[in-house]
Amino acid sequence: MQVRLAFAVSFADPDPDPDELALARPLLEGLDQRSNPLLAQVVSLIKDAGTSGVTDRAQSLNAEIEAAGLPFLHRFVELALAFHHAVRGKDQGLAATIDRLRALTVTGDFAYFTDIAHLVGAPPLPGPSTTRWTTSEDDVRSAWRGRVQTRQEHLLAGN
Repeated sequence: MQVRLAFAVSFADPDPDPDELALARPLLEGLDQRSNPLLAQVVSLIKDAGTSGVTDRAQSLNAEIEAAGLPFLHRFVELALAFHHAVRGKDQGLAATIDRLRALTVTGDFAYFTDIAHLVGAPPLPGPSTTRWTTSEDDVRSAWRGRVQTRQEHLLAGN
Protein backbone atom coordinates (compact mmCIF):
# COMPACT_ATOMS: atom_id res chain seq x y z
CA MET A 1 0.00 0.00 0.00
CA GLN A 2 2.86 2.37 0.77
CA VAL A 3 4.20 2.03 -2.79
CA ARG A 4 0.78 2.75 -4.22
CA LEU A 5 0.44 5.78 -1.94
CA ALA A 6 3.83 6.96 -3.20
CA PHE A 7 2.54 6.47 -6.77
CA ALA A 8 -0.47 8.71 -6.14
CA VAL A 9 1.47 11.38 -4.27
CA SER A 10 4.31 11.51 -6.81
CA PHE A 11 2.16 13.35 -9.38
CA ALA A 12 1.61 16.23 -6.99
CA ASP A 13 4.92 16.32 -5.14
CA PRO A 14 8.20 16.17 -7.09
CA ASP A 15 10.26 16.95 -4.01
CA PRO A 16 11.85 13.97 -2.31
CA ASP A 17 10.93 15.28 1.16
CA PRO A 18 8.58 14.11 2.48
CA ASP A 19 9.14 11.07 0.33
CA GLU A 20 6.50 8.37 0.55
CA LEU A 21 8.76 6.14 -1.51
CA ALA A 22 11.50 6.38 1.11
CA LEU A 23 8.98 5.09 3.64
CA ALA A 24 8.14 2.18 1.34
CA ARG A 25 11.69 0.97 0.68
CA PRO A 26 12.32 -0.60 4.13
CA LEU A 27 8.95 -2.33 3.91
CA LEU A 28 9.97 -3.93 0.60
CA GLU A 29 13.33 -5.25 1.78
CA GLY A 30 13.33 -9.02 2.07
CA LEU A 31 9.98 -9.44 0.33
CA ASP A 32 9.65 -11.43 -2.85
CA GLN A 33 7.05 -9.18 -4.45
CA ARG A 34 8.40 -8.26 -7.84
CA SER A 35 5.63 -5.82 -8.68
CA ASN A 36 6.19 -3.41 -5.79
CA PRO A 37 9.89 -2.68 -6.47
CA LEU A 38 9.03 -2.17 -10.14
CA LEU A 39 6.16 0.13 -9.22
CA ALA A 40 8.58 2.01 -6.96
CA GLN A 41 10.69 2.66 -10.07
CA VAL A 42 7.59 4.08 -11.79
CA VAL A 43 7.21 6.45 -8.84
CA SER A 44 10.77 7.63 -9.43
CA LEU A 45 9.93 8.26 -13.09
CA ILE A 46 6.94 10.38 -12.11
CA LYS A 47 8.97 12.35 -9.58
CA ASP A 48 11.53 13.04 -12.33
CA ALA A 49 8.94 13.88 -14.99
CA GLY A 50 10.14 16.70 -17.20
CA THR A 51 13.83 15.98 -16.70
CA SER A 52 16.22 14.32 -19.13
CA GLY A 53 16.64 10.57 -19.10
CA VAL A 54 13.07 9.65 -18.13
CA THR A 55 12.23 8.12 -21.51
CA ASP A 56 15.35 5.94 -21.51
CA ARG A 57 14.68 4.84 -17.94
CA ALA A 58 11.10 3.99 -18.90
CA GLN A 59 12.34 1.78 -21.74
CA SER A 60 14.68 -0.05 -19.35
CA LEU A 61 11.90 -0.41 -16.82
CA ASN A 62 9.56 -1.84 -19.48
CA ALA A 63 12.23 -4.44 -20.27
CA GLU A 64 12.46 -5.34 -16.56
CA ILE A 65 8.67 -5.59 -16.36
CA GLU A 66 8.62 -7.88 -19.38
CA ALA A 67 11.37 -10.08 -17.92
CA ALA A 68 9.50 -10.28 -14.61
CA GLY A 69 6.33 -11.40 -16.39
CA LEU A 70 4.24 -8.55 -14.99
CA PRO A 71 2.77 -6.91 -18.10
CA PHE A 72 0.04 -5.05 -16.19
CA LEU A 73 2.77 -2.68 -14.95
CA HIS A 74 3.38 -1.37 -18.48
CA ARG A 75 0.23 0.74 -17.99
CA PHE A 76 1.82 2.51 -15.03
CA VAL A 77 4.99 3.25 -17.01
CA GLU A 78 2.96 4.68 -19.88
CA LEU A 79 0.96 6.88 -17.51
CA ALA A 80 4.24 8.17 -16.06
CA LEU A 81 5.48 8.86 -19.62
CA ALA A 82 2.25 10.70 -20.47
CA PHE A 83 2.82 12.97 -17.49
CA HIS A 84 6.48 13.42 -18.49
CA HIS A 85 5.60 14.37 -22.09
CA ALA A 86 2.89 16.76 -20.89
CA VAL A 87 5.36 18.48 -18.56
CA ARG A 88 7.85 18.81 -21.42
CA GLY A 89 5.17 19.98 -23.84
CA LYS A 90 5.99 17.14 -26.24
CA ASP A 91 2.71 16.62 -28.08
CA GLN A 92 4.02 13.88 -30.39
CA GLY A 93 5.46 11.92 -27.48
CA LEU A 94 2.20 12.32 -25.59
CA ALA A 95 0.14 11.17 -28.60
CA ALA A 96 2.32 8.07 -29.07
CA THR A 97 2.10 7.30 -25.36
CA ILE A 98 -1.69 7.65 -25.41
CA ASP A 99 -1.84 5.22 -28.34
CA ARG A 100 0.24 2.66 -26.43
CA LEU A 101 -1.81 3.21 -23.29
CA ARG A 102 -5.05 2.78 -25.21
CA ALA A 103 -3.78 -0.58 -26.52
CA LEU A 104 -2.80 -1.63 -22.98
CA THR A 105 -6.24 -0.74 -21.59
CA VAL A 106 -8.43 -2.05 -24.41
CA THR A 107 -9.97 -4.65 -22.07
CA GLY A 108 -11.26 -1.87 -19.81
CA ASP A 109 -8.81 -2.55 -16.99
CA PHE A 110 -7.17 0.73 -16.00
CA ALA A 111 -9.00 2.51 -18.86
CA TYR A 112 -9.07 5.65 -16.72
CA PHE A 113 -5.26 5.82 -17.19
CA THR A 114 -5.93 6.66 -20.86
CA ASP A 115 -8.39 9.36 -19.80
CA ILE A 116 -5.82 10.81 -17.40
CA ALA A 117 -3.22 10.81 -20.19
CA HIS A 118 -5.61 12.94 -22.25
CA LEU A 119 -6.34 15.18 -19.27
CA VAL A 120 -2.69 15.94 -18.44
CA GLY A 121 -2.15 17.09 -22.01
CA ALA A 122 -4.23 19.11 -24.37
CA PRO A 123 -5.77 16.43 -26.58
CA PRO A 124 -9.49 16.03 -26.06
CA LEU A 125 -10.88 12.61 -25.33
CA PRO A 126 -11.80 10.87 -28.59
CA GLY A 127 -15.30 10.17 -27.31
CA PRO A 128 -17.33 10.01 -24.15
CA SER A 129 -15.38 8.67 -21.21
CA THR A 130 -16.62 5.60 -19.38
CA THR A 131 -14.87 6.88 -16.26
CA ARG A 132 -17.14 8.36 -13.64
CA TRP A 133 -15.24 11.09 -11.84
CA THR A 134 -16.25 12.37 -8.42
CA THR A 135 -16.44 15.88 -9.92
CA SER A 136 -16.98 17.15 -13.45
CA GLU A 137 -14.58 16.18 -16.21
CA ASP A 138 -13.62 19.86 -16.53
CA ASP A 139 -12.67 19.95 -12.85
CA VAL A 140 -10.61 16.78 -13.22
CA ARG A 141 -8.87 18.16 -16.34
CA SER A 142 -8.12 21.39 -14.50
CA ALA A 143 -6.65 19.48 -11.56
CA TRP A 144 -4.39 17.35 -13.79
CA ARG A 145 -3.34 20.35 -15.91
CA GLY A 146 -2.58 22.13 -12.63
CA ARG A 147 -0.24 19.30 -11.65
CA VAL A 148 1.53 19.61 -15.00
CA GLN A 149 1.88 23.39 -14.61
CA THR A 150 3.11 23.06 -11.04
CA ARG A 151 5.78 20.60 -12.20
CA GLN A 152 6.81 22.92 -15.05
CA GLU A 153 7.15 25.82 -12.60
CA HIS A 154 9.11 23.59 -10.23
CA LEU A 155 11.55 22.73 -13.02
CA LEU A 156 11.83 26.34 -14.21
CA ALA A 157 12.73 27.37 -10.68
CA GLY A 158 15.72 25.05 -10.92
CA ASN A 159 14.47 22.34 -8.58
